[in-house]
Amino acid sequence: MDNESELWAERAGMMDVFFSPIALAFFPFTYLSRLNKRYTLTTERLILTSGIFSRRVDEIELFRVKDVTLKQSFFQRLVGYGTVVVSSTDMSDTFILDHLPKANLKREQLRRQVMLCREAKGVRTIVS
Repeated sequence: MDNESELWAERAGMMDVFFSPIALAFFPFTYLSRLNKRYTLTTERLILTSGIFSRRVDEIELFRVKDVTLKQSFFQRLVGYGTVVVSSTDMSDTFILDHLPKANLKREQLRRQVMLCREAKGVRTIVS
């Protein structure tokens, strides 16, 4: 991690709240929970920081990422938001990046960085 640098950092967005009656009904809670959720992609790791009163920081080494999936509802597609689901080869839970602005662009950046990180570390995938 000597030369690790941040590629992007993003908070969970709010634009899609206006298309969801449930999220709009609970606007204060929705606002606080999304305000306190931050996603950071570095050259080595994906970091998820969340929590309103307490703080939780999860991270995954990029060379361990197995799959990256984008999920978007119709309304999320209209505003460019989405959910990026990241699964890995380690025992940690699946990473879910909810309400991510520019979700398709972020997914592509993540996928490219995973490939670069695997290549730099000499990691090979064995398909059985």
